[in-house]
Amino acid sequence: EAYSLIRHAADECGNGLDDASLRDVVVRLEHYRLDDQFQVSPDLQRLAEHYEELLRRRGIVDYPAMLALPLRLFAARPDVLRLYQDSYRFLLADEFQDVSASQYTLLRALSEPHRNLVVVGDPLQTLFAWRGADIRFLLDFHRDFPEARYISLDQNFRSTGRIVELANALAAALPYSRPLWTDNPPGERAVLHIAVDERAEACFVAEEIARLRAGQVIQNLEEVAILFRTNLQVYELTVALREHHLPYHVHGGGDLFSRREVRDTVAYLRLAHNPDDAMALARIVNVPPRRLGQLAERLRERPVPARELRTVVATSGSRVEASVDGLVALIEGLHKESKRLDPAALLDLALERTGYRDWLASQCEGASRCAHLAALRELAEQADGDLGAWLAQLQLDDEAPTVRGHGERVLLTTIHGAKGGEWRVVFVVGVEEGILPHARALYDRTGASCGVEDELRVAYVAVTRPRERLYLTCCRQRRNGERHDVSYPSRFLRGLPVHRMDRAA
Repeated sequence: EAYSLIRHAADECGNGLDDASLRDVVVRLEHYRLDDQFQVSPDLQRLAEHYEELLRRRGIVDYPAMLALPLRLFAARPDVLRLYQDSYRFLLADEFQDVSASQYTLLRALSEPHRNLVVVGDPLQTLFAWRGADIRFLLDFHRDFPEARYISLDQNFRSTGRIVELANALAAALPYSRPLWTDNPPGERAVLHIAVDERAEACFVAEEIARLRAGQVIQNLEEVAILFRTNLQVYELTVALREHHLPYHVHGGGDLFSRREVRDTVAYLRLAHNPDDAMALARIVNVPPRRLGQLAERLRERPVPARELRTVVATSGSRVEASVDGLVALIEGLHKESKRLDPAALLDLALERTGYRDWLASQCEGASRCAHLAALRELAEQADGDLGAWLAQLQLDDEAPTVRGHGERVLLTTIHGAKGGEWRVVFVVGVEEGILPHARALYDRTGASCGVEDELRVAYVAVTRPRERLYLTCCRQRRNGERHDVSYPSRFLRGLPVHRMDRAA
């Protein structure tokens, strides 16, 4: 909702934002609203003021306001601050390595009279510098609280000895690293797999998970997590998991196949392949809007194939009948074209004839939603067989519960989203230059962050998530739009004792 409101505020200020610009503006607005010293343009200042006015009008408090408003209140009303200081005599701050300047200011203000503040953190796990987190508040804590006692928690109770050894080797390049130790058994050697491309990488991951389950190494798929650096890596992984009939869940909504626009488009392709697909018809009968809303409600309760639509609306009036005739003709035309076109070409034709892409572009966040269709088309271009084979590969129908159900599922999540979690088996995919470390860290010239050091901490968090088995994968080449670029193993692998890892074929 905050993104939509900022876009609305920008429109009212005369500053239209596309999706890429919006993400940048959101981050800059957050910094500005939490730090008076943060420099922004006059246009962004006006946008911040107007956005906060919209928040007040609607009675909404967003994340930055949760910090900014108390700080403003305490600065203006010391008596109110004293009331809260007396009410909270003992304070505990967890994940202290990720506090921002505003959070630290609030903690210091609340703890000032009694100094009863306990902080818990690991400087090796600072991941949110891009949101204002500053590791120095943890490293320099004794400067502001010289009376504080330091208790080192350097025993690892989670992971096997070999995983702890790899984690220590990775962190050794950081000046504030402290080696961990464990009483746990050595366990299995970590596995390094170098794949030809991202499709082969995804197939390896899916096949290995299936092998572990078949061999009863894992009892439940919830014991497995696949960690990635960017959401672009998700697509091939989900396709491979579907091919191997492995239920999964993508944390944070990064699953391409859960997107409404993708499921709508695939529904049109299912109808092109099989006009009698009643479930697909029920999904798109009024998408884009065709003034068939009442019919859509009827079909949700009792789906029927396209050939029966005219009978269903026989007494609904000429306007409804004309809309139905047009839809049926559209489906029949796509079915005819499906005999000669490959999946990608048919997808283009379906989006054009239905007007779906143009309609989608006019909706909220239309540009990013159309980008999801572009990602779907890339997958269609890689289809090995005809339309029927590709649809069977996707297994994307509205009745199948295997992927979206709440039973045992493999978790796919960004490394940032995995922080704090642990699993018996963890796959860290895309351990390559440009991904981990991310290209932004390698080529950022703003000097705003430590770049590669930030990414090294991301890698450290990733390799410390598994309890028993760790897999690291990378590719020799990776798809970039219409071309394939050569990929190189991450520089972070050079810091690991690779001779103590197994190489998967």
